[in-house]
Amino acid sequence: MPGSETKTRRRPGRPRRPTTGDAITRAALDLLAERGFQAATIEAIALRAGVGRNTIYRRWSSKEELIADALRELTTDFDAWGAEDLYSLLLTWLRDFARTFSDPLHGRLLAGVLGELHQNPVFADVYADRVVRPRREALLARLTEARGRGELRPDAAVELVADLLGGALLLRSLPLGLPTAPATYAEELLETIWRGIAPQPASS
Repeated sequence: MPGSETKTRRRPGRPRRPTTGDAITRAALDLLAERGFQAATIEAIALRAGVGRNTIYRRWSSKEELIADALRELTTDFDAWGAEDLYSLLLTWLRDFARTFSDPLHGRLLAGVLGELHQNPVFADVYADRVVRPRREALLARLTEARGRGELRPDAAVELVADLLGGALLLRSLPLGLPTAPATYAEELLETIWRGIAPQPASS
């Protein structure tokens, strides 16, 4: 199976120096985890980050936009990993998600975020526009390109493949009483999916 020995890569590019924006998004995530969405007000975030409210409003027009951007920073954009072979790209991406979902901070955030998405249509729209839709479209584009080049079976249903790749990790991160996902879960998940979408070897 290709890519089974692929090592986790560091995120691309040079490490960034912390910025005011980093301090603000970090404060937003900390407050969201500690107190929940409603208590993570612009005023509270500004106080925690050590900045004025105007500094926040120069970057974000609402709390919903700020929190969506902060949540987006938890994981790397799919297309930031570069144009390597599809299997290695997907494995690196899944490992990044698995690392994020196993982080205690993410565990505290997840329940509150899911609840707010159901209750707050403004936040749901912003989150979809800034986090979900761009990343899903990037994944679908990469899968479609790979199918056209013969890296996937010609009948591979890329929409369903995208659902399987992201949905399984999300499911295992929810407090549903399921067994703890093993450290090799990303590898095992991709190996299983790959068997169904990889090109069939040519018959002799």
